[in-house]
Amino acid sequence: MDKKTLKHIAELSRIKLTDQELEKFTPQMQTILDSAKQLQQVDTSNVQPMKKHIPFSDLRDDVIGESLSQQEVLSNAKHKENGHIKVYGKIFGDIEES
Repeated sequence: MDKKTLKHIAELSRIKLTDQELEKFTPQMQTILDSAKQLQQVDTSNVQPMKKHIPFSDLRDDVIGESLSQQEVLSNAKHKENGHIKVYGKIFGDIEES
């Protein structure tokens, strides 16, 4: 893993990384990839997958209650589009950038 590859992956993911972050994250990403490569070498052919089933009796009842209308929900949203709330954050960038 080199900085150029990590920068490309970040751009595809719409994540902005500074030069300092690229410097810090490049060796960390290589460590993650090395760990994954090591795991691929483990023979798991005789290992059953781990599962945890939750019985339906343990789930709460789905009770219909009052909820807000779409208009009420959208009335508090700063950014809206086609009847939906537009959400932006650090990963996706500012609203002006999208």
